[in-house]
Amino acid sequence: MKFWSVFWALYMLFFCIPFPIFIYLKTSGLGSEPKSSEFLSYIYLGLSLLIWLFVVGYLITKLIFKDFITKYRMEKISKNGIFRDAEVVKYQLLHFNSKTNYNFIKILLSFHNYRNVLIEHEMYFIDTKPNEKRYDEGKSVKILLNPDFNHPPYFILKDQKVSWNVKAIIFKVLMIIALIAYILGLYIYFYNKESYDFGWRFLTFMHPIVFSGIMMLLYILFDMILMQGLLFKVNKDERILFAGRNAEAEILNVSQTGLTINDQPQVMFQLKYSDYRGKEHIAVYKEIISLLNIVSIPKEGKINILYDEKNPDKIIIPKIF
Repeated sequence: MKFWSVFWALYMLFFCIPFPIFIYLKTSGLGSEPKSSEFLSYIYLGLSLLIWLFVVGYLITKLIFKDFITKYRMEKISKNGIFRDAEVVKYQLLHFNSKTNYNFIKILLSFHNYRNVLIEHEMYFIDTKPNEKRYDEGKSVKILLNPDFNHPPYFILKDQKVSWNVKAIIFKVLMIIALIAYILGLYIYFYNKESYDFGWRFLTFMHPIVFSGIMMLLYILFDMILMQGLLFKVNKDERILFAGRNAEAEILNVSQTGLTINDQPQVMFQLKYSDYRGKEHIAVYKEIISLLNIVSIPKEGKINILYDEKNPDKIIIPKIF
């Protein structure tokens, strides 16, 4: 998974950085004549500066500021978190690091959420003391719920340490510096080669200074739409899981939507339930279901759900099977 993430990132960056330069040099070349009017050239110059400022700002926020925000929130939970006892329902060793003797593990925890409803949630982390077997199935661990359940992380382990990955931060900073150097290099190189006595009149829409920035912008917008959309759904569902109220819902209809992800069908549940005030609601919930489990989906009867108290139409089914 990590390999393919890196591969596609490099593949996209090829079309954002060297490809526009290659196309420009092959089709237009480094000419000595102005290619646009003075007015239009300044529009292209201003547009390119705005795009590159946005690109650099977005990457700084995503790669660096996001880590500071996450660390701040985890430290806040450590001080003000709501205490819960959790039971380890399932343990899975994902990777063992023989150099550090650390285990990268996944555990399934069962505990009471913010509304005191019993829920289950998976957690991935590095176990620095695997010999103590603190997270074997059946063991009890202490966790802290985030009092501000509008923002992740929604909980942490009580003894979880918050520290910086210095190597990762240095690598990210170097990436930002390399990008800034590339941008400055674009402006300096092409201005010295093509400006002559005409200033920025060599700029066109397809010029690498402009077009390379536009390709980077499209890449970032694609990342924002795809990843932010997925994260929004995950965060929305987790928010309901950690802060939602429980109810027993009647199954009105179960059907496939026609959407598939990795050949796994999306199933839509239409449910009717009453909230804690006694008010009746009809809500829809969609979930990707494994083909192996499709026949086990309940088609009628009752099912337990969690709903958002402020927006009762938003529900999740924590356990479909």
